Amino acid sequence: MTDKKLFWSVFLNLTITAAEFIGGFISNSLALLSDATHNLNDSMAILISYIARKISKKQKDEKRTYGYKRVEILAAFLNTVFLIAIAAILIFEGIDKLMNPGEINGQLMLWVSVVGLAGNLITAILLFRDSKENLNLKATFIHIMSDTLSSVMIIVGAIFIMNYNWYILDPIFTFVISTYILFESFNLIKEISNILVQGKPADIDTFKIKEEIEKLSYVENVHHIHVWTTDGIDLYFEGHVALEQECDYKLDSYIKEINKILEEKFSINHSTIQLEQKLCE
Repeated sequence: MTDKKLFWSVFLNLTITAAEFIGGFISNSLALLSDATHNLNDSMAILISYIARKISKKQKDEKRTYGYKRVEILAAFLNTVFLIAIAAILIFEGIDKLMNPGEINGQLMLWVSVVGLAGNLITAILLFRDSKENLNLKATFIHIMSDTLSSVMIIVGAIFIMNYNWYILDPIFTFVISTYILFESFNLIKEISNILVQGKPADIDTFKIKEEIEKLSYVENVHHIHVWTTDGIDLYFEGHVALEQECDYKLDSYIKEINKILEEKFSINHSTIQLEQKLCE
């Protein structure tokens, strides 16, 4: 992810936000205004992502021995909490709109939402590749995709409003968009929270790690296993390995072999291994 991509993402979102706020007020469309609010939050999310990436590149020091990579995880957490709050607000606004529907300018609603869709698609393309490997950018990408979905729905709603005066579609689509946002956000919060409490990554099987290491002829057992990640990318392992033989002096070669297993089979690139051997008589 380059800084240039993030810059253009922020620029596009702010442009879309301005257009949708103006169009939403003039057309009296809650769906358009809710999408504008969501887009404004997206701009803030991308801006937070940009700042977090800058901070995360700082070298580790005496105070931050793991470095600053977890700043991006904290940013992802904040982004997602903001997104949940916005979805909740939209639901309440939708209820009010459902009970008190007003006339909507469908034609203006249509053209503004088309502009919004184009901008969201471009932003999604810019962020897609990097969002697969970075939770902070994944949170931002979800923001953009939910906006893309809402733009499509608003276009459909605008067409029906123009032709059939189905104003009720405006709050209904607001509910659908908000439900999608909540579903994706809660899944992401679960993943982020697991990292913050240093839980085991979902794709790592500690029993399999134990089994693979214990296949080595000189290993009696493996215990006190801990696996965690600081940023959703780098994996850390800590464990005690009890050796079969007494007075074994090949400890360095054993550690290298165990590290090779961890790296090649489990993509664990940081490990702390404590070897335990029986006392020499």
